[in-house]
Amino acid sequence: MAQITSSVGLISGINTGAIINALLQLDQEPITLLQTQITTDNEQAQAYSQFDTQLQSIQQVSKTLGQTATFQAATATSSNSNVLTATAASGAALGSFQFQVAQLVTSQQSITAGFADPNSTPVGAGTLAVSLGGGQVTSVTPLAQLNGGAGVQRGVFKVTDATGNTATIDTSSDMSLDNVVNQINSNTNIDVKASIGANGLVLQDLSGGSGTLKVQDVGNGKAAASLGIAGSAIAGVLTGSNINTISVNTSLAQINDGRGIQVAANGKPDFRITDSAGSFDVNLASAKTIGDVISLINTATGGAVAAAISSGAQGLTLTDSAGGSLSVTNLNSTAAQNLGIAGSGTGSITGSNVLASLDSVLVSSLDGGQGIQLGSINVTDRAGGNHSMNLGGAQSVSDIINTINQQSGGTLTAAINAAGDGIQIQDTSGGTNNLVIADGDATASATALGIAGTFANTTTTVQGANLHRQYVSQNTLLGNYNGGHGVAQGSFTITNSLGQSANVNITKSAVTLKDVINDINAQNLGVSASINSTGDGLLLTDSAGGSGHLTVKDVNSTTAQDLNIAGAASTNTIDGSFTKTLAVTSNDTLTTIAQKINNLHAGITANVINDGSSGSPYRLSLTANNSGEDGQFTFDAGTTNLQASTLVGAQDAAVFVGGQGNSQPLLITSSSNQLSNVINGVTINLVGASAQPVTLNVSQDTSEVVNQIQSFVSDFNTLVNQVSGLSSYDTTNNSGGLLLGDSTTQEIQTSLYDGIINTVMPTGNYRSLASIGLTVGNNGLLQFDQSTFQAAIASDPTDVQNLFTQATNGAGVKISDNINQLIDPNKGVITFQQQTVETRTRQYQDRINQLNQMLDNQRNMLQLQFANMETSLASLQSQGALINNLATINVGLAATTKSTNSSSASGSSTG
Repeated sequence: MAQITSSVGLISGINTGAIINALLQLDQEPITLLQTQITTDNEQAQAYSQFDTQLQSIQQVSKTLGQTATFQAATATSSNSNVLTATAASGAALGSFQFQVAQLVTSQQSITAGFADPNSTPVGAGTLAVSLGGGQVTSVTPLAQLNGGAGVQRGVFKVTDATGNTATIDTSSDMSLDNVVNQINSNTNIDVKASIGANGLVLQDLSGGSGTLKVQDVGNGKAAASLGIAGSAIAGVLTGSNINTISVNTSLAQINDGRGIQVAANGKPDFRITDSAGSFDVNLASAKTIGDVISLINTATGGAVAAAISSGAQGLTLTDSAGGSLSVTNLNSTAAQNLGIAGSGTGSITGSNVLASLDSVLVSSLDGGQGIQLGSINVTDRAGGNHSMNLGGAQSVSDIINTINQQSGGTLTAAINAAGDGIQIQDTSGGTNNLVIADGDATASATALGIAGTFANTTTTVQGANLHRQYVSQNTLLGNYNGGHGVAQGSFTITNSLGQSANVNITKSAVTLKDVINDINAQNLGVSASINSTGDGLLLTDSAGGSGHLTVKDVNSTTAQDLNIAGAASTNTIDGSFTKTLAVTSNDTLTTIAQKINNLHAGITANVINDGSSGSPYRLSLTANNSGEDGQFTFDAGTTNLQASTLVGAQDAAVFVGGQGNSQPLLITSSSNQLSNVINGVTINLVGASAQPVTLNVSQDTSEVVNQIQSFVSDFNTLVNQVSGLSSYDTTNNSGGLLLGDSTTQEIQTSLYDGIINTVMPTGNYRSLASIGLTVGNNGLLQFDQSTFQAAIASDPTDVQNLFTQATNGAGVKISDNINQLIDPNKGVITFQQQTVETRTRQYQDRINQLNQMLDNQRNMLQLQFANMETSLASLQSQGALINNLATINVGLAATTKSTNSSSASGSSTG
């Protein structure tokens, strides 16, 4: 209402302001009542807003309790955190698991020869080559791949040398044959040398004793037997049995040095077998193992041709039932060649090996997977001795080396070269003439091996060329590619020489390089994808015939970059080789070469170090950027003086899953010290190796459920107290709460308690919230008995979970739904009440505005009337004054007239 100012009439002296206020006071009372109602409504609106906020909090907790994941929280505890630790996600598999960490992951570290000064001493001109991810012509044979993929039984065996001394060898933590050999050779209790032969172990007694070298399993173990060395020596040498075999269970992905086989696309036949009875096409699309291949061949030929594992157990043999001519030719893939059975014969075909000699690689893997045709080489040693050596029977690189060493009569020593990617020859004849190595026939074997030439005696060791072992194939896993970094999912654009483009999208369904190759070739751009000729990457070839350049650009990821094909072609190809070369000039030093190597981005980091020695202390330290076997590299120094040796070999982390005493535990390997796919929902962090198993307990973590229930109880009781305080009646003061008798408040209470009291499951051991310790106590407040709850969830976690999460009757769902009926922004009860109060308040304010306007109008009218009265009084007062003035004038005139008259009379008389 507008304020009325107090004022006093200037003429009347009347306090008109007070009179007007008094006159309007009665009309002010309805406004006061409306303002009081607005205040009450505002307080109610604030209360509803508080209810809404509290109900949202309760609903959020209810929703959490209504989710299965809340009850599936888990915790993982390790019996030895110095070996491994773990974290468990919601829904993790519960139980007790045992792990033995055999080894942690390592990154390859190599070091070059020393130089006097890093900045001034030349390292020698030539060409360096760095191959990321593989390329070595040696391998490490895992114990798990032996005996046709059955592996070996781990355990303890005893070695007794010829003097009677014994040593106990425990293979429980061994990963490879090299580990077993190192254990034997490093044991000082016996004088026995162990080595790895072509297909088994060889133990040689060096003790000089008169007894017999013996190897015996301890107890009921079979470790020595499964290694093929249980028994006694003959003439001091114990030659183990053949443990390097394939079986019907051997995975195709394992053969051919891990290259597997290539099969035809679109269900087309892979090869054709022809005998005197006819021709048979074989489709290997469904084959996963050697046994599958054998079965598919035998089925396709109807028994006319029988496939089996060859007697040497490293390849296949096909036998014609009629004994006639037999041939196998590739059709739509190289599968027959990959299986070693392409060719012809009479009665049978004995395939070449698909399994390399132990710790070696197949000759068929060389030259980018094309293989090298081997024949004779002629060598004239420095002492003048002539040696003709036939390498034609060599099927593994180790066969080549063994043949040269055996047929040279001890004057030559063949070995793997310093880079690990070829062979080297050292003349040990003692002569001073030139060493001459030449091709012995049309196969040009010496040239193919990179050892042909005439070498002066200043060349102490002939370093053979890179034999380009294929280590990238269509079966290469994308997760292992790019030096173990993997290939990101995403898209890249290929633009051909005609300027035509297509997007290639690599999704999680792409598992191998074959999937990528198929995706690229399916674009029909005139751009074909394949494995390159050196077997170390992808090759894109543009046959569109345009004048532009083939280009590949990433769209939304690093996919093309990871595949090593991003960029533009200089001709019509993009070669994604992971081998990078570097020209070394005569002026280059360690410092400049380190920078050049780092600029290659070849997956290694070079640093100059000082080993502290005198003379030539400066070396290049070369470290793989990625850990594990997939991050390994080969460093070929060529003709430079940077010959490198490996200080730390690349190895994957290895963990055995299974309890102590398990002779054949499950082996898990990883390129990092973290395992995330062993136990569902559990991430295991490897901290250290241990000879003893570590127990990992994964159990249900009820702390989150308890915290949520406690939050629910706290929020619920806060709201109950709020409602109680606002809807109660104070008998002392005879006054009611702000919301006493309010139907909305009553509905809030009803909805809340309905979810608590009426949650009843039709079945189960725990059918109500009260049965798990959640009850309504004094003053309507919730009470939570945690011990009752813990006992219930320990007894039957599924029933307790269902009590909250069941889709129709679960407390979490029901309470959330009930609350939603109260606070729904469109049709909730509280929302409606808030809108009603808001509307009513607005109407009250409108009425107040109307009344104020009426009062203002009345005041203005009264003020005008009083003003008019004052004006009238002023006019009367003015008129009175005028009359008084006129009266005064009249009296004066009368007096004057009388005086005049008197004077006249006197004058007349006088005259």
